[in-house]
Amino acid sequence: MSPRDEEPSPRDEGPVLRGERVIVRRFTAGDLADFLAYQADPVVRRHLPGEPMNPAEAAGFLTAQAALGEDARDAWHGYAVRLTAGGRVIGDVGVWLSSRPDQADSGDVGFQFHPEFHGLGYAGEAMRLFLTHVFGTLGLQRVTASCDAANAASRALLERLGMRPAHRSGTDLEYGRRRDDWPRA
Repeated sequence: MSPRDEEPSPRDEGPVLRGERVIVRRFTAGDLADFLAYQADPVVRRHLPGEPMNPAEAAGFLTAQAALGEDARDAWHGYAVRLTAGGRVIGDVGVWLSSRPDQADSGDVGFQFHPEFHGLGYAGEAMRLFLTHVFGTLGLQRVTASCDAANAASRALLERLGMRPAHRSGTDLEYGRRRDDWPRA
């Protein structure tokens, strides 16, 4: 099976990106318990701004993500990362798409994963699937990603994905990668 299957789910909930160990797909309301299990974890929050979502906020977020159109601008497009074996959602990946004309062909990507699954290659597999989708289906020409300079694991993942440091702002590092050097699926 190819890394990107554009098979819609029975309710046409968007693309389903299938890897060897993970499936990247739109969020559903049924993902709430798994989402809450990692997004509020202190290990996950350590390098993220803001406060974790409470259950009502998280439910609203998942509902909004499930209904968001692929081409919506000035919006975060979050996708659940589910294990192929067992069906547990272990994290998420996403992209911010801006409406600014000078950013029409670029997006800012990010990820967060349950600490139980850190260091096992799941985030790398999910991000490779997702970047193939972002560069291919969404047609973006460039992606950026920011992370706290103290977050060595995220920096290492971004570098394994071929992203290069582009800018430093305070404690944040910004990375970038162009579509023209992304491997074709």
